[in-house]
Amino acid sequence: MLHQQKIEKTVHQAVKTHESFCNVIHLFRMKNIAIIILSAFLASTAFAQAVVTIDSNTKYQTIEGWGHGGGIFSSLNYEVDSAIRDTLNLQYLNFITDDLGLTGSRMWEVGPRIDGTGMDNGDCDSIDWSKFQSRQIDTMIAKYAVYFKNRVEAEGFKTSFYSSTSYPTGATASRPWVLNHPGERAQQIWANALWWKNNFGIDINYDVIYNEPNGAITGQILVDDIKALGPRLLDRGLATKTQFAEAVAPQTDWNFITPFQTDADLWKYVGRLSYHNYGTADPYRADIRDFAKSLGIPTAQTEMGNPTIDDLFNDLIFGGVTYWEIAFSGSSTLVPTAGNTGWTPSSTYFRMRQLLHYVRPGAIRIGTTSSDSLLRVLSFNQNGKVTTVLLNTGQAKSVDVSGLPSGKYGLSQSSPGTGTFQELGIQTVGNDGKLNIALSNSGLAVTLYPYSGVNHPPTIMSAVISPGYVVLPTSTASLTAKANDAELDFLVYHWSIASQPVGANAVIANPMNSNTNVSGLTVAGNYVFTITVNDGIYTSSSKVYLIVYPTNPPAMLGQAGFRFAAPYGLVFTATGDTTHAIIELPVSSATLQVQVGDLANSNFTGRGKWTMISQPSGANAKLDTTIYIYISIRAQVSNMLIPGDYVFQCNVTNPGHADLTTRVICTVHPQSSGPVINSISATPQTLILPQSSSQLTGNTSDSQGQLLRHWWYAKSVPNGAKPIFDHQGLANSKVSGLTIPGSYVFTLRSFDDIHMTTKDVTIVVQKASGVNNMSTFDAKMMIFPNPVSNYLNLKYSIKENAEVSVTIINSIGIEVMRILDKQFEVQGNHELKVDASTVPSGVYYCSLTLGNQRITKKFVIAK
Repeated sequence: MLHQQKIEKTVHQAVKTHESFCNVIHLFRMKNIAIIILSAFLASTAFAQAVVTIDSNTKYQTIEGWGHGGGIFSSLNYEVDSAIRDTLNLQYLNFITDDLGLTGSRMWEVGPRIDGTGMDNGDCDSIDWSKFQSRQIDTMIAKYAVYFKNRVEAEGFKTSFYSSTSYPTGATASRPWVLNHPGERAQQIWANALWWKNNFGIDINYDVIYNEPNGAITGQILVDDIKALGPRLLDRGLATKTQFAEAVAPQTDWNFITPFQTDADLWKYVGRLSYHNYGTADPYRADIRDFAKSLGIPTAQTEMGNPTIDDLFNDLIFGGVTYWEIAFSGSSTLVPTAGNTGWTPSSTYFRMRQLLHYVRPGAIRIGTTSSDSLLRVLSFNQNGKVTTVLLNTGQAKSVDVSGLPSGKYGLSQSSPGTGTFQELGIQTVGNDGKLNIALSNSGLAVTLYPYSGVNHPPTIMSAVISPGYVVLPTSTASLTAKANDAELDFLVYHWSIASQPVGANAVIANPMNSNTNVSGLTVAGNYVFTITVNDGIYTSSSKVYLIVYPTNPPAMLGQAGFRFAAPYGLVFTATGDTTHAIIELPVSSATLQVQVGDLANSNFTGRGKWTMISQPSGANAKLDTTIYIYISIRAQVSNMLIPGDYVFQCNVTNPGHADLTTRVICTVHPQSSGPVINSISATPQTLILPQSSSQLTGNTSDSQGQLLRHWWYAKSVPNGAKPIFDHQGLANSKVSGLTIPGSYVFTLRSFDDIHMTTKDVTIVVQKASGVNNMSTFDAKMMIFPNPVSNYLNLKYSIKENAEVSVTIINSIGIEVMRILDKQFEVQGNHELKVDASTVPSGVYYCSLTLGNQRITKKFVIAK
């Protein structure tokens, strides 16, 4: 193919210099060569001619990385025999990191309780770690996340992890004490980030307030949560920022963004604007991109069902994304074998690989122009080296590319729907910066990538065994491997047996063939085969796993639990545990659900049945017909009108094995009346500047004795005012920063499990009369350096002898250090040196009180 391309290029060059076809033939006097050239010329005249110009001076976004919308670690095999689990899963991570080039992933939130209760004892700014609920699967995922992180960092890149809502989060998401309590939702997020950082050294770079917000989750709820979360992350030394708005489509995302475009207090805590892509995308992607650019923050596509390279091009161009995620379902990226111990790349994998594999974090998208509207082109510059990806959406064509740095380039291509890619050999670009590339079929994706060194190891594109598992007495299977080589070297394949059960005598029919049969699989257990591919210099290898079962492998039950209407949501436990849900009337119905599956992907219709085991005396709950849907067995229960315990069991027939069973419990409580705010006050309720703080006090109770939570909310304040609470999540809180005259209305929200009660209190701040002006006082106070890492210097001057107090408070109003406490000072200049080396990074305020005057200065501690 390369030989033909060189001939075609010669013909094109001759024609462009106005040589006649006869002169071209004259260059090749041998008759057979003339026939070849004639064919090539005629073929080339059918090609469209396109010109692509690369402009390295025009720069767009810098790539942060590529990730997995469903979470890389969700696609691993946690059920397989522990003897092969790690090597199997680590090979999967190696492949998706090294071959596809992924550097990031969604991480499901750890910590929120599956029973819908909280992680504190009524104070959202403290956490009871005994109530933080991590499961065995979370620890297993963490081990692989650390491996992935280390592998990415070994290549010189950084991982990009973001936390998102999970089943446990769903158990509380609709309850008022989380939905309408920014401090409690913030706690779930910062506690998760702390768990990852403190236990495994993993930074959660971004958080998601709610995945695909809708309905009761309004834009204002997202904004309030972000403003509560941001300072709390900083106070705990976490660099996590929020992804906003993580909506279902770019249009929906833009609708969440537009009402808050001028809210500077919001955007300082937002790390990137992210959208999913399940609806109307344009022109909203560009709107999001341009607004993000005005803020100096990046954009990201963080979920799409089964995207293609066409979607990748669109998101990079129209959305300006710096981070992009492949399919939400892992099977849309790497298709698992029936035994779930292997995989093959999906039909969309290799065309996406044409960009993801070669364009690494830190690459800058640069300008490109194409003379053909059906030829899409993207170019990236990384440290002076340019990678160009061409996507042909029209007929076959010859493309003249210019603007390339001189040097050697690899050239590879992938056609739609294929399970491979093809290397086309090493190309050389001279000082003129030009290269001609022939594109064949429509949909072809071609990458011209910088080539370094003299030889690259072969690339093993796939290695798999069929069938994916074996049930005795079947004792044979077939091994298949596909590999490629950048230099087009001759490849030598070799299959071998890495391990097999004791007593087994597996035999590989043709070890030197890429495709061969294996027999002698006569003993149940784990078989591991190794394929090596050698190009004469380097050897690449991969393992293939097979489990031989003595009988048909049994089905397995997964998570079991309930789907309730709001405010309860989803209540599921980990596999094997008994779910115990607690609700109160008038909620009296739910969907019972248990996940089920086997290696054969059987249809379980008619094989499962939910039954009532027990219910309270006098109760007459109704259980509808059991159905099998979405790999789960479900039934609707209603009429749970009598308080007490309702116990349900699901039985699943399992031919050749004992039936599978699981139980779930729902405790129904009588309807409660909600908390009562007996009184609310502010002391003082009227302030005269420079007095600028007041004590807010709420007296609350609950007749059922439920745990109460509280949240103070600034309902309305004078324009420009920014009150600071010292304990915003408690019934009693000091509020300061009331430095602008006017009326301040504060709302106390009080919550039990499913109710919220509110009451307002108003504070009136009046202008000063006959006292020193605050701005004059402020001008004589200095803080430096700012930001500070270790020692903070404070200089101030006073005009008369007075008692002086100096404190440092964090961004949520909690005092972290008292430097002076009503110390008598004489008039004149004073200086304090404060040791801040033990204070975590974050935003802080230094508050100085002098007699009846108070001034607050903002500063940042950055370690």
